[in-house]
Amino acid sequence: MKRVILALVVAAALRGQAHANPIDAFGYGARAAAMGSAYSAVADDSAANYYNPAGLARASGLRIDVGYQFARPLVEVSGQRQWLLDTRGLTAGVVLPGSIGPARFAFGVSLFLPDQHVTRIRVLSFDQPRLHMYDNRTQRLYLAANLAFHIYRGLYLGGGLAFMSRSSGTVYLRGRIGISDPERSELTASISQDLFAIRYPQVGLLFAATPNLTLGLTYRHRFALDLEQGFQIDAQVADPGQRPVVEKGSLKELARSVDLFQPWQLVAAAAARFSRLLVSFDLTYARWREQPPPAAVFTLDLDIGQLTDLVKLPKSKDYPPVGFRDLLIPAVGLEWRALDGCGPLSLDARAGYRYEGSPIPEQDGESSLGDSDKHIFSIGLGAELAGLTKVLPRPIAFDGYVGLTYLPTRTFRKSDPRSSVGDFSVAGTVIQTGIQTRLSF
Repeated sequence: MKRVILALVVAAALRGQAHANPIDAFGYGARAAAMGSAYSAVADDSAANYYNPAGLARASGLRIDVGYQFARPLVEVSGQRQWLLDTRGLTAGVVLPGSIGPARFAFGVSLFLPDQHVTRIRVLSFDQPRLHMYDNRTQRLYLAANLAFHIYRGLYLGGGLAFMSRSSGTVYLRGRIGISDPERSELTASISQDLFAIRYPQVGLLFAATPNLTLGLTYRHRFALDLEQGFQIDAQVADPGQRPVVEKGSLKELARSVDLFQPWQLVAAAAARFSRLLVSFDLTYARWREQPPPAAVFTLDLDIGQLTDLVKLPKSKDYPPVGFRDLLIPAVGLEWRALDGCGPLSLDARAGYRYEGSPIPEQDGESSLGDSDKHIFSIGLGAELAGLTKVLPRPIAFDGYVGLTYLPTRTFRKSDPRSSVGDFSVAGTVIQTGIQTRLSF
């Protein structure tokens, strides 16, 4: 029993991590990513389901987007390459416009489906250095559904829901626990695990002030995915053939943590066209100060009859606020129509830059959440082929991009010289790429 209790306490002491979703990290769609995700005043395709739902109502016909995105983090902690999973998966989206009399509307759905994990949970000790923004954060399924309307003379309004899921479960052990020799215990294991849908709203406003100037505003709500994991033993405590010391004993453990966190975000955007050049700008305010402590809170309940009072169970440790900082995240994108209607072919060249500071404060105390500022550079190409067949008279688009996220070296220094972790640094790059095909009907 002593070993079992110790194992449970060690498991419960592990700390969960809290992050946002992969679309926040790497963008959605090849055209938007190539423009540095400065897309909230530009989007009229399925990427509008993330960047600005109002843009869906600008679509002139049915659009189907299918693509693939890939990102490989090459990040080091104190010169040691970290084991971080690639983020890769399928992107798919549909925009379906319609009208009721003079009123125009559109329905849109977008999906990012990772091809490694639909969801991933990995826990580490609270004081172990780790890359808070590149671990569980990017291993998530993303699904959004929105409805948009053309309100009046260049004014569009849209909104909807994005979906995630949280888990809750318990591992059960039942049988007999040996006293003198725990290896002779006879226990049967079973697992109960449930997934619950989590929804959060988003809304967007788009105003075409002139034929060449568009303004946008997007709000994405805060959400957190709570993880509950239990462990329960119901067993007799006795050696084989001996009178039980405890006839019916039980030990219940429940760990609660925030496995995924996204701050609420407000995006102000503008896009201006100068002949063949499109310039776009996004400024995002992200309220990271509401980030909860990335630590598990656990409870233990022991019942071993008359011996219960002899066992003192540890209490969950209280952790101070993590002190994350709110961020202002600027992004700028360029799109140049390099070839316009040369036969059936049109060609666009794109580039973008996005700067995302780190919300993580100095880690001079017990926690060791590693991160650095992010300079995100991207370039891309888009090709449209028009009038290829009578079945598909409207253009077919092919988009691709490559990107590089640069994390300059950031050093964290502990205030206590006796710290078991000591000072550490974070630096590295993230390589990104993606392709997408768009069909219009």
